[in-house]
Parts: sequence; C-alpha cells; structure tokens
Amino acid sequence: MYPAKSEAISLLKSSLIRSNLYIFRKATMFANNTSANDEEFKELSGDNGTCFLAIDHVAVMTSYITIYSILLLASLTGNTLLIYASVKSNIRMGLILANIAVSDILYSIFHFPREMVTHIKASTAFQLQGWIGHVVCKICTFVTDVTIAVSTLSLVLVAADRLVAVVFPATYIQITVKKRRLLILSTWIVAMAIHSPYFYTFRLETINGETFCISNWEPAFNHESTHAQYYTALLVTVLIVPLITVCILQALILVKLKSDKLALSRTWIANQKRMKRNKTLLKMSVMIALAFALCWLPFLVYQFLLLYLPNSISRCSLSFEIFIQFAFLFSLCHCIVNPCICFKFMHRVRIVLKPGRKR
Repeated sequence: MYPAKSEAISLLKSSLIRSNLYIFRKATMFANNTSANDEEFKELSGDNGTCFLAIDHVAVMTSYITIYSILLLASLTGNTLLIYASVKSNIRMGLILANIAVSDILYSIFHFPREMVTHIKASTAFQLQGWIGHVVCKICTFVTDVTIAVSTLSLVLVAADRLVAVVFPATYIQITVKKRRLLILSTWIVAMAIHSPYFYTFRLETINGETFCISNWEPAFNHESTHAQYYTALLVTVLIVPLITVCILQALILVKLKSDKLALSRTWIANQKRMKRNKTLLKMSVMIALAFALCWLPFLVYQFLLLYLPNSISRCSLSFEIFIQFAFLFSLCHCIVNPCICFKFMHRVRIVLKPGRKR
C-alpha cells in the first residue's frame, strides 16, 4: 500500500474501520500508497463524533473476492492468449502488445492475491515476518507499480509505432526486431528507475502487535512533504504525461492520414487497402489508450482530492464511498481491456487462435 502514516493504524478498532482503511489505502501509486493522516481516520472511526456508514462487511468481502477472482482469471487467460497470438502472428508491433500483456499478467499475480487476503483477514496486516517479509514487502509493491508504468510507456510505443508507419513508411520497414526489443527493454528500465525509491521507503513495521508493509520516507526525508511531491510526480510521469503524449501522436496520425501526398502514386486498390489497415490499427491504438484513461480517470480524480483537497472529501457520504469503490475497481480493469481490444480489431492476431488454421 502507498505510504500511510503508521500512527493511523492504531485507530483500527473494528472491522468497519479496517474496511474504510482498506478503501483509503487503495489511494496508491495505483496499488501501494496512501497519504491519509490521523485526523482522517479519526473522522472515519467516529472518535470526533462523526457518523459511521452502514456497510455489510460480509457482502463487501464476498463481492471483492469474487471480483478479484474474475479479474485475475480473465487477466491471466486473456493476456496469455494475447502474448501467444502476438508472437505467432509476426505483426510488427506484436512485441509491444506482448509487452503490455506481460506487464498486466505480473500486475495481476502480484496484486490480486494480496488484496484477497486483505479482505479475507479484514486487516491490512502483512502475513510474512522477518527478513523474508521485508523482501516480499519491497518486491511486491515495487513490481506491482512498475508494471503499470510499463503499460503506459508501452502505450506511447504503440502510438509512436503507428505514427512512424504512417508518416515515415520507409523508415518503419527498417526498424528491426532488435531495435523493438531495445525499446521494450527501455520501458522496464525507465519504470524501475522511477520506482526505485520503493526499496528505501517500503518496510515492515510492527504497530499494536501487528506487522504492516508501509511506506515511510523518514528518517532521511520528511515523510509528509516528500510523499506528496513524489506521489504527484509519479501520477504525472506515469499516467498523465504518457496519455497526453499518446493523444498528441494520434492527432498527428489523423492529420497525416487526411493529407496523404503519396496517394496519387499508388493505385486505387492499394490506397484503399493501406487506408483501411491504417485506420483499423489507429482505431485500435486509440481504443487501448481511451480504455486505459477511462479506467484510471476516476482514480486520478480521487487521488488529487486526497492529496490537495482532503477537506472536500465527505466522510459520511455513501455516494462518495461508492465512488471511491468504483474508482478503485475501474483502475483494476486496465489489466483485462487490452486483450479484448486487440482481438476485436486485429484479424491477424485473432486468426492465430482459430482451430484448424494452417501453420
């Protein structure tokens, strides 16, 4: 979970408070951070006379575990099939699509089981102790968030791939598999570099007899200010900037498609085939980016409210609690949308999975 003030854990006096902590601890760089403070938890717990929300915790637990199970199965199945089909189809951007699928599989493996345990135990306490627990705490949080960064950076590669194919077709043909692999490797290197502070900040701490995997910038830095700055930088660099970049690249592609100066040098049939292929691939890349943005937009809104306008968050509003729940669940769906979109728009990828096809 993203860094929560450790003192706030001591306010967990009932399963209701644990459930509410769970919601706020989802305020993570996607999966692992929260900036909730003591006062926020006191408001939720009713220590200052505020209200409790009537929540059926058994129903919540059952619902979440069912949703996690479905998402985990769908992600593993869909992304595994996408990796296989992308590699076998030999399409030029197949490696990039496979890279997104790999990152989504890793996200699902490292994230969903932990959250299932959290709901079953009705506690965010970490289950492993000692040095093994410290290592698992750091690695799980690190890998989970790195995979999301890899996905967004890969979306930029997909858009850039389409731009080069449309604007510089001669150059596009010269891009070798080795160069594509280096580009894919760069997404992992950049993502790991961005999240490298996790190996310092995430640690196990024992509070009131329970062990928690939390993030704390102290003693090297002031936790509150450093967390806010770093988390904002993560949101901008990992989500906002890549999505804006994708939008710009796709806009350039649309402009180029409307002003194809080489159209007169090709036959009508060749122009039609080229335009159909480019439009299909562009539509696919737009849909992937749009779906990813829609999955994360409610979560981003909540995160910025939590960071910069915490007083605007209603503690006793059932509708706002539902919004938080859906914002979090929508963000989880990013790991299953890519296979659906790719199989919908890419015939060469889809046909690989058809039984009885010629090899």
